[in-house]
Amino acid sequence: MALFKNPKNQNMTEEQKLRTRYNTARTNILLVIILTLINSALLFLGSDTYFVFSAAIPYYMTLMGLLYTGRMPAEWYEGAEGFIPEPDVVLYIYLAIAIAFVVFYALTLVLSKKHGYGWVLAALLVFVGDTFAMFYLNGFAEDMILDIVFHAWVVISLARGVIAAVNLKKLPEEEPYIAQEGQSYSYIPQAEMPVVQDAEIVATEDVVTENATEAEIPQEVNE
Repeated sequence: MALFKNPKNQNMTEEQKLRTRYNTARTNILLVIILTLINSALLFLGSDTYFVFSAAIPYYMTLMGLLYTGRMPAEWYEGAEGFIPEPDVVLYIYLAIAIAFVVFYALTLVLSKKHGYGWVLAALLVFVGDTFAMFYLNGFAEDMILDIVFHAWVVISLARGVIAAVNLKKLPEEEPYIAQEGQSYSYIPQAEMPVVQDAEIVATEDVVTENATEAEIPQEVNE
């Protein structure tokens, strides 16, 4: 049970809650794409700035391409005597791999809007692989805590989005109102129409007045 509840969520229907979870998963994919591109661009420009909300594989592919072609700062090559930079084609290969992953995430984001949750599931599976790759390429260290928390958050968010989409399909569909012959789609059954008491009172008074007038006519004639 959550310790804090959003008051807005309490007024939402079950369908709205499920759609919100699914859209949140898609939003997280978008954030991963944007910050992965930013981190890779900053690395390519020689900056030490790094944003946590990023996929690991594209970032490390960019890093290794720059490292193997001798484009990283000199301190990266300390102790590596006789290092010979690789040709530029190596950098292009690593960058192509990094771009391919980003493009894949972008496709899952776009196609998941109209073609079902299978694309979010695909993004989830790839990002789980990205998490394992992060540990394989960088090991485990104290300065990775934020990266681990972020990857766990994205994995959980995508998993919740897939589960929400599955449950959304299980919800019963509302039966549309079918107009009867001679009725329009805006027809409201008589049982659902509100009873106007004032109108009945007025009608009753008119009847009483009319009856009273008819009763008085013979008296006037007799006189």
